[in-house]
Amino acid sequence: MKRLLLVVAVAALAAHAAYSRGQATDSTRQVKAGEVIQFGDSLTVRVTKSPKSQFSGVKLKGEPVVVVIDFDGGKQGATLSYKLTADPRTSDLHLASGAQRLAPLALIEDFPSWGKDNDKEVEVLNPKESGGGVILTFGQKGSVTLLFDVPAEQAKTALKFSMTLRTVKPKDEQHSFVVSM
Repeated sequence: MKRLLLVVAVAALAAHAAYSRGQATDSTRQVKAGEVIQFGDSLTVRVTKSPKSQFSGVKLKGEPVVVVIDFDGGKQGATLSYKLTADPRTSDLHLASGAQRLAPLALIEDFPSWGKDNDKEVEVLNPKESGGGVILTFGQKGSVTLLFDVPAEQAKTALKFSMTLRTVKPKDEQHSFVVSM
């Protein structure tokens, strides 16, 4: 029953975001790993590369690269959306190594404000699913941890993480940024 209510709430927020008349600010910002990115008055995002992997059960062909996205919605909380798929051409979150774009293989969501729904389980992305719409509503802090399967010869090269997200609350805006890892 909780899942059904969550799906209905997500659909309502998606419809609201799609038909909202808020102004988009979509100039891609270049930032460094660990730098805090401010959106509006209360939402901040910080992207870092984790030295260890929490994805021991996920099989890889290359080297694991783990990217952690820390969100802080402040006292007001936040609602944001993005598209997350196993296809690097359609996913709003991807890793670039040279000219090659890589989509995440798996993720872990950790938002303490979700209470019992904060299961922190590893979710492997299905390459056959094309939907991928994600809407996150949270209070205060939380994180999304992404696992990328990087070919061994490219794991030591300069990596760039790209993300496009739409904030719905506190203000309806679209943001894009590239993080030098």
